[in-house]
Amino acid sequence: MDILTSILGGLGLFFIGIKAVSSNLQQLAGRRARNAINRLTARPLAPVLLGVLLGALTQSTNAVTVIATSMLGSGLLTMRRAVPVVAWSNVGTSGLVLLAAIDMRVAALWLLGLTGFAGYFGWDKGGKWRPALNALVGLGLLFLGLTIVKAGAAPMRDVAAVRDVLSLANGALIPPLALGVLVTLVAQSSSTVSILAITFAAAQLITYDQTVMIVYGASLGSGLSVLLLARSFSGSPRQLVLFQALFKCLGTMLFLLLYVIEHAMDVPLVLALCDLLAADPSRKVGWLFLMLQLCTALALTPFTGILLGLIARFSPPSASEDLSRPAFINEQAQQDAPTALDLAEREQERLIARFPAMLEGVIDGGGTGDVPRPVLSGSSEHLEREIAEFLKALMEAGLERETLDHAVGLNARNVLLTGLRETVDEFATTLESVQGRMDAPPLISGLAEALHTLLWQMEEATRSRDTDDIAMLLDLTRDRGEMMQALRSRAVAQDAGLAYDLHDAVFRASALFERAVWLLRRLAFQVQQAPGADLEVESPAVTA
Repeated sequence: MDILTSILGGLGLFFIGIKAVSSNLQQLAGRRARNAINRLTARPLAPVLLGVLLGALTQSTNAVTVIATSMLGSGLLTMRRAVPVVAWSNVGTSGLVLLAAIDMRVAALWLLGLTGFAGYFGWDKGGKWRPALNALVGLGLLFLGLTIVKAGAAPMRDVAAVRDVLSLANGALIPPLALGVLVTLVAQSSSTVSILAITFAAAQLITYDQTVMIVYGASLGSGLSVLLLARSFSGSPRQLVLFQALFKCLGTMLFLLLYVIEHAMDVPLVLALCDLLAADPSRKVGWLFLMLQLCTALALTPFTGILLGLIARFSPPSASEDLSRPAFINEQAQQDAPTALDLAEREQERLIARFPAMLEGVIDGGGTGDVPRPVLSGSSEHLEREIAEFLKALMEAGLERETLDHAVGLNARNVLLTGLRETVDEFATTLESVQGRMDAPPLISGLAEALHTLLWQMEEATRSRDTDDIAMLLDLTRDRGEMMQALRSRAVAQDAGLAYDLHDAVFRASALFERAVWLLRRLAFQVQQAPGADLEVESPAVTA
């Protein structure tokens, strides 16, 4: 029981530590960090070094892949820069595996001691360095957990039942390979599984060759887990995920082939090199893990273009990629604030130009328009966030009063655009729920056509900045609450036997129409007024 308790407790600390290291270091990857990555990757060999660093910090190639795909989707990274970052992050994860091959008890106690003092006495600079501090705590727990597992597992080799199981296994290699694949699919980290394999090998519970098979299985399982992740992406980001999956799988197959050649033909290859680098089996496995990642990266780098070409056939770029990616704003534009604000305004004009298209599917008898509404809405939401972060970075940099007023005004407009997109999206969804119904009141289709006209007028007024266009929009969006209430009442009165869902659709569509008109009027005032005008007007509640 004491042995089982030690192993379970140590594994618990180990998994808590792994999770803490990965999650807290990922919190440091905000927009500033991503902009720094964008700058660094423009230099020769920088993507390689950055990939190694990110892999070492996060200890999860899946996490690095997700970060890289999000940056690729937002235009902060190109595919040419993102691929080496992802490929070489695998090499970075080997650092922890090499450390796990030695006794880390002293290092664990020092880490926990120092971070404990830092946390208690508030040395994290008001929370600024808290994620980094928590990551160090996780690293200390990870090392302490491994120490406890090693100590608890050592006596297991003297247990009769364990000796019987090991004798039945008789050095079989296929079961450890399959075990490495399955455990990695659950743990989502090949380095984690490899570290556990080293720990149990040090306790002489498995042979050296079985440990090697677990490492290879963990690498293959990591590739399969990334492949499962590909279902959440499309277009170029999915290509990057598929490249990482192919990278892991091809590397594993290569090393398995080398293993067979080395044993069947008695040719000194990978394992012989590990014997030269270290005498201790645990350290040999650590070096093996490093060589698996490093040699795969070196071997596949010359064929990156070919692999991406093959992958592109299975995952062509999606229609929403260009719509989600900023066309004008970038980090370099922030160097000149007035120009940067003009560029942010042009990005907002791109958003406004999409609103009429969001209703085309509900006013043309069920068509979808050139781009489906969900794609337009989702890509616009992504672009709104990019504009908001761009404006926030500008305002935090310190601006002159007039420029700051302009930035505040554009930020207010961005909030209004988000509200209008959500309202139009919900309005279209409401109309689609009753589209094609013969008993649907004419008011519903009439509201759709009216809102489409107003959105088109908003696009025209924003693009032209003509005073007559703006005046017309302001006139069209005057408060007509009493008229809307009368139309609702008339629609219900004319169809006394109106079904409940149609009755609900009438009230919801009219309420959303009113809110859209209110938002359009605020936007019209924003275009008409000077930059930085106060737009904080209480929004009317939407009732359905």
